[in-house]
Amino acid sequence: MASSLFYLLLLVQVCSITAKRLDATKSPRFPAILIFGDSLLDTGNNNFIPTILKANHKPYGQDFPGKIPTGRFSNGKLVSDLLASALGIKDTVPPFLDPNLPQEELQTGVCFASAGSGYDDMTTVMSGVIPVSKQPEYLKQYIEKLKGATGEAKASDIINGSLVVVTSGSNDVTINYFSGGARRLQFPLIGGYHDFLLQRVQAFVKELYNQGCRNMLIAGLPPLGCWGAGFNMGGRCVDYSQSQSYNQKLVAMLSQLQESLPGSKLVYADFYTPLFDMMNNPQEYGKTSIFTIVSILQYIYARALFSNGKIHKRDAADYALRPLQFVQTLLNICFGIQFIQEKLPTELSQSIYRTMPFPSSHKVEKSPSFILVTQ
Repeated sequence: MASSLFYLLLLVQVCSITAKRLDATKSPRFPAILIFGDSLLDTGNNNFIPTILKANHKPYGQDFPGKIPTGRFSNGKLVSDLLASALGIKDTVPPFLDPNLPQEELQTGVCFASAGSGYDDMTTVMSGVIPVSKQPEYLKQYIEKLKGATGEAKASDIINGSLVVVTSGSNDVTINYFSGGARRLQFPLIGGYHDFLLQRVQAFVKELYNQGCRNMLIAGLPPLGCWGAGFNMGGRCVDYSQSQSYNQKLVAMLSQLQESLPGSKLVYADFYTPLFDMMNNPQEYGKTSIFTIVSILQYIYARALFSNGKIHKRDAADYALRPLQFVQTLLNICFGIQFIQEKLPTELSQSIYRTMPFPSSHKVEKSPSFILVTQ
């Protein structure tokens, strides 16, 4: 969970400048958005389950509308919200488990993700969060509620036309496998564990397909070796987790799986390439040294997430979270909004996955000032 949160802070805090909708005058290509996965996308489901992994307290939410900590592991909106907004669906995606969820929200989609989750059920044993394999059970409940609100025919159309977004796997690799537990004994080589995870991904995609989902955006692993022990003193990433090997297998698996699921459109989202480039070539993003980024990230990791002192948390929020917004938009870099908006619904019907289904990273016109933080 810790590494997933660290990844979340890297991915969202550096890229969470709210994306502009591509064309506000057009109707959304997708009627709804359905979110599955871990802390990168969880908009607050963990608030409503018995787990210690919650973000419904400060400093989280300091830049969210109303400055309210909503359960998002972020100072503001998450990828879930930004993606939904950029596609013209809605401004924020509510957690499905919210007992006060307005009925009108059902028609445009909800979030089923749970922070700390993974494809491997063993990853969530200690935390008590919702594993990815169990999240489709909530989708079934959602569909029944949607039928009650709109009728069966319209509900079916909404599910068929929805965009499904999935991110997971980081917690499996960093928290589960590299903790040295049972999975490490079962799979001495990480490639074997990757294969196990991909079997879980395949079963998950098939389950969503059987429930009516057709358009799915599935993210690969980020460069997990770019922080913590994986980052060496030479200023380079050492990807001991072999994320790219997993990602290459995922691309091949999605291609084969799409052929076996008529009408499905499975898209691979490449987090690895832009983030790896960002970490290894910081000068291209307005930074002269990667250690500036790493020092801030480690400060967040140590102080904002796990410090019990309110002052420490405020310090981390003030000095670390805000300055990390130095990329124009996360969406064009990591999720390829233009690609999704123009190609996914209409023009591509076969093998639409791509190793990089998005434009190259946008550079910042003016470098923001960073505040170096020390313990």
